[in-house]
Amino acid sequence: MTLPRPIHAVPWKALVGFLAIGFLTSEGGTGVSAAAEEAVELQSPHFRLGVPAAHRRLGEQILEIAESARQAVLDRMPQAMNERVGLAWCATESDFYGRLGEPHGHWLAAAVPSMGRIYLNGPQLQRLDRARFHQALVHEFVHVYLGRVLHDPIPLWLNEGLAMVVAGQWDLGDAAALAADSLFGALLPAERLADRFPREPAAQARAYRQSYSMTAFLLDLRYPTGGVSGLIADLATSAGQSAIQPLLNDPRWVADFDRLWRRKWVRPGRITLILTSSGIFWILVTGLLMVAYMHKRRTRKRREARWALEEEFTYHDDGFDD
Repeated sequence: MTLPRPIHAVPWKALVGFLAIGFLTSEGGTGVSAAAEEAVELQSPHFRLGVPAAHRRLGEQILEIAESARQAVLDRMPQAMNERVGLAWCATESDFYGRLGEPHGHWLAAAVPSMGRIYLNGPQLQRLDRARFHQALVHEFVHVYLGRVLHDPIPLWLNEGLAMVVAGQWDLGDAAALAADSLFGALLPAERLADRFPREPAAQARAYRQSYSMTAFLLDLRYPTGGVSGLIADLATSAGQSAIQPLLNDPRWVADFDRLWRRKWVRPGRITLILTSSGIFWILVTGLLMVAYMHKRRTRKRREARWALEEEFTYHDDGFDD
């Protein structure tokens, strides 16, 4: 069934970069489709989830993590959200993408804010440890929250960027990859990231990295004290009252913002990448060691000369006393 848009997803390659430690594997394999055996509906204060009866414990763990993820999101938001969200556990990837009405991709989960629902890619999520599973649910709950509190749509890069910022989906590897993208001319124009991301995995990963960095830059540029909460509060104001929404809809402002972001945030990273690349890095290290050695040598010589002078004065003083 094709679901109402927009659909927001977490790409699995953005998270699965580690040894899976078997979170939830006690429930067995990739699970059994709810359609293949009797299903039960589990509920927590703010979520509901249908799972096969044999996997009840799995469902209880998912709800526990979902509640924790929800609280982590709301702690950074300007207003509460009390609606219950539906979680749909898909036991196979075919089931997951079939429900989304999307071709197979690289997604861990997908939120459909208009339905208040999050679809979970069971086979991919079961490869994650508890912390990464929590991170994925934080990301998706941000999408649901934004879909509920915002009156007007926002660019996809900002929607995904906010989800990534709140979920903490960034590390030094991402920073280095972004700098490399810039160095080799692989960055995408901001206007191309407003409605849809590329489907090719490498290009899609670049789009997500840019979204995080551009959102972080926007927060630093216009909301240095209010942060995520301040930005979302601005976006959520009544029509015509938001300071940022008209700018996001102005192609000239977006183009200027894109250029400013590249100059102030991305270009310094390129310089760092060049300076820390293997060959130049070791040349710099060698140079610094030579400078340190020469400084130490000069210091030792000055100290030895001072000692020699002190000994000479001591000798003459002794002769005078006699």
